[in-house]
Amino acid sequence: MKIWSDGAKLAPSYDVVVVGSGSGGLLSAAVAAKAGKSVLVLEKANLFGGTSAISGGTLWIPGNHYMIERGLTDSRESAINYLVTISRGHTSREVLEAVVDNGPEMVKWLSENADLIFSSADEYPDYRPDVEGSVSGGRSLDPALYDSTKLGELVKALRPDRRMPFTMEEYEQWVAFTRFPWEELQKRFDAGIVSRGNAVVAPLLKTVADLGVTLVTEAPVDDLLFEDGRVSGVVVEGTSIGASGGVMLACGGFEWDLNMAKQFLAGPIMARCSPPNNTGDGIRMGQSLGAKLGNMREAFWAPMTVVPGDELEGAQLGTLLRFERQGPGSIIVNREGNRFVNESQNYNDMTRAFHSVDPVAHNYVNMPAHIVVDSEYMDQYGFLSYRSGDALPVWMKSGETVADLAKQIGLPAGNLEATIERFNGFARAGVDEDFTRGGNDYDQYWGDGDRGYPNRSLAPLERGPYFAIEVVPGAFGTNGGLVTDKNANVIDVKGKTIKGLYAAGNTTAHPVGGGYPGAGGTLGPGMSMAYVAGKQLAL
Repeated sequence: MKIWSDGAKLAPSYDVVVVGSGSGGLLSAAVAAKAGKSVLVLEKANLFGGTSAISGGTLWIPGNHYMIERGLTDSRESAINYLVTISRGHTSREVLEAVVDNGPEMVKWLSENADLIFSSADEYPDYRPDVEGSVSGGRSLDPALYDSTKLGELVKALRPDRRMPFTMEEYEQWVAFTRFPWEELQKRFDAGIVSRGNAVVAPLLKTVADLGVTLVTEAPVDDLLFEDGRVSGVVVEGTSIGASGGVMLACGGFEWDLNMAKQFLAGPIMARCSPPNNTGDGIRMGQSLGAKLGNMREAFWAPMTVVPGDELEGAQLGTLLRFERQGPGSIIVNREGNRFVNESQNYNDMTRAFHSVDPVAHNYVNMPAHIVVDSEYMDQYGFLSYRSGDALPVWMKSGETVADLAKQIGLPAGNLEATIERFNGFARAGVDEDFTRGGNDYDQYWGDGDRGYPNRSLAPLERGPYFAIEVVPGAFGTNGGLVTDKNANVIDVKGKTIKGLYAAGNTTAHPVGGGYPGAGGTLGPGMSMAYVAGKQLAL
């Protein structure tokens, strides 16, 4: 164990013990500490921040004051109705109401107490514009750039984000990586300016440190203490530590426990972009006390590419494909060379199509899958780190003609050519008759009107050479686990509260259930429930 709090020693007992140091855990710790409670944060890894630190950092918060101040409208009823549909019956209405009711209060608390400021993404629509209660912008909040040098020596314990720091507003302006001012961004990076998930975690980390919270890394929790009918503390490497007011579990999902992932999830995770210490520890601890589990088939699914050598703590990571698949002039095809999904759809919903099973062939009908683009696309946008004219990386294939490319990636002769010919007709006409790509505000948001075609989400593939990159079903993290009530209390299999035990985030049956409401749909609802837990622990 390593204690990062100046002059602190590990005490035998605290008012509150928080397991996990992502945004949810740190927020709960901050709220309880602000109320005068003694708080201990235990982090399994050697760095603070968890998955939150390397996430997009966006929070989905209906009715937040940022959007209201900018003249956008929202309502409690519309937000709840939207979440009821999105969660597909996986989440109780009282928990959804708690998310909607506490989210705006939570982000205001952050601005007033944690130097954590956001701006509303006014033109970023909810991920399902077709669902009742969705809005066309403002619910997704982007954190302001933050100077991580404010942390002093503690900055060494912040999980770093290797990406350059930029805001969502800047991303909207520049569109494609080929148009980013990389030299200016490098200067920001070198000066310690952080964005996205780091810009959420860093100010929270400073806040809890300033409030006197004891911060410990390399401290895996082995078990929960249960005495006199309530959770009374934790066991860390054989040492018992009391928690008179309660224990908060915010220690991630189970995506890196290969056995749990295989046994529970609806389909395979073939790539992950979270820290490899998310192995379901909190879920198993809750199970040992009879906790009810929910949503265990689900994850925050995302299409990814695996770039060999892109590792975190020795584990191979996947890379999220966002504009790479949504930009005009790209398609995704399956093992037969056929399109099978709206490439511009939100990542969570579209990735489910990869899990379709052929009951006759007894395989996943849409895997392996590839993103296919042409040279015009590459000239305009590149692909991840690849730029036109670079040496071809090992994770990319190329062919002078469509037929050559199809042979390179093992597709049946003629199928890819027919697919591209059909798609090109849609692109010229501006209407995707097969999968309605570009047919709603969300699809359009990720398009590019400068290509000059009728639909900013569509452009034909016409100029060789052509390129293919394998795309696999990945996940940001699992989102099934301990079921909680409206107060973030964990409940047992009989529906009774396990006194003294709270949980939020991916350790729980996440409030959004089997859906994804919009950008920030992981952190926003998760932090809203962590804020609720913090208020309970502060009593």
